[in-house]
Amino acid sequence: MPKQLRTTIPSHKLLWLIKNKIACLPIIYLLLTACHSNTVYHSYQSIPTTGWSKSDTLVYTLPASIPAGTYEMTIGIRHQESYPYRDLWMNISTNVKDTSTYTTDTLQLFLADKTGNWNGNGPGGLYQFTKLYTPSFTIAQDSASRNIRIVHIMTDNPLKGISDVGIRLEKP
Repeated sequence: MPKQLRTTIPSHKLLWLIKNKIACLPIIYLLLTACHSNTVYHSYQSIPTTGWSKSDTLVYTLPASIPAGTYEMTIGIRHQESYPYRDLWMNISTNVKDTSTYTTDTLQLFLADKTGNWNGNGPGGLYQFTKLYTPSFTIAQDSASRNIRIVHIMTDNPLKGISDVGIRLEKP
């Protein structure tokens, strides 16, 4: 009867293998989400570590390669656990209909529920929250200006605890 050979991996090599597998998970996630076929534009802008000043307007210039049409727009917020409020108020101004006039909407995002639990998810005290802003964001044919501007309208200046703000446009 043949003897069974038992191979064991030394603990330091096993730990190294586990660390490498875990380190690859975020990269795999990013690759899979980057290949989302309906996304035509996706961009985040970082907020200074000193805070988001009321005068810091985030400007997203949409590329001319995005065809005219109607898209779903999602707003994304990355915030720290130290963010002091349950919600975030912002003004979102758009100019994508071949005019010199911006259309401005006020948006309230609830980053935490009534009991104080964060609605987003994320590791190590950093949370990401996304919300559909509008299901029918229209870009006009031959629009000369394709800008989206976002500012916060909270009372704090600067507003601390927000790390990044982003938008995503997707085909419905």
